[in-house]
Amino acid sequence: MTGPRRVGILGHVGRLEVRRVAARLAAGLQRQGRDVRLDELLAAEMGRAGVPLGELARWCQLLITLGGDGTVLAGARALAGRSGAMLSVNLGGLGFLAAAESRELVPALRATLAERWPLVRRRLVGAAVHRRGRPLHRGLAMNDAVIKGAGGYAAIHLRLAAFGQDIGHLVADGLIAASASGSTAYSLSAGGPLLAPDLEALVVTPACPHSLGSRSLVLAGDAEIRVRVIGSFDRTALLLDGQDSIALEPRDEVRIRLERTTVRMVQNPARPFVHALQSKLGWQGSTRRSL
Repeated sequence: MTGPRRVGILGHVGRLEVRRVAARLAAGLQRQGRDVRLDELLAAEMGRAGVPLGELARWCQLLITLGGDGTVLAGARALAGRSGAMLSVNLGGLGFLAAAESRELVPALRATLAERWPLVRRRLVGAAVHRRGRPLHRGLAMNDAVIKGAGGYAAIHLRLAAFGQDIGHLVADGLIAASASGSTAYSLSAGGPLLAPDLEALVVTPACPHSLGSRSLVLAGDAEIRVRVIGSFDRTALLLDGQDSIALEPRDEVRIRLERTTVRMVQNPARPFVHALQSKLGWQGSTRRSL
């Protein structure tokens, strides 16, 4: 037997197609003599025994995600810093982070198990919350760490520092600190730049700033931005990949940087970054015109 022997399956819960694909996938891998385990939430929907995602990530050599980008993000945070790799298959919506679409599952799996597709490492965004000078919480995100109002529509007031110096006062709906992988997500919607996925940089983008002069910042891979919560008429929170939420208080400081921690991802050599821009974001390839 070649390739990884221990295979985990993580799927978007609540979708019949995901359950069907997961059942066929697990049966096929077991016929090959591989050890297969399912995430406990997906397994419960299928009437099977499963294991918690953290345990699954520690155990598996390959984690196959079935769903959209949200499923990929959850799998990436679980695999962060571990030796297992992730093969992401899009059974959801946009699927910008996916290595393969659902119709490509069989050839993608064969190529992965035969180790014909390369593995790439993606650095994660780290966020540390300090309250009254003491560390309170640390978390990781593959796409972005976002500070925003947790309730209605009130703007939040933040004080920013980078390069070891104070930058200034920001009034906005929020602030997005994204990795290169995350530059195609919320940061892009807020007007931030697109970064090539292998670029080790942190892009910081205000969300709906109350100033015409507020623009994105692109920081080097070893830089850190510090954000102090000045106040808001509403509750404020730190969101990691839009999935993990940490409540913030006035005077809390959030320190955000690219971590050395990485996640290993299977890359489809037939899907370069330009292909994703064209197929997922609607960019059109150039055409030649006769003169």
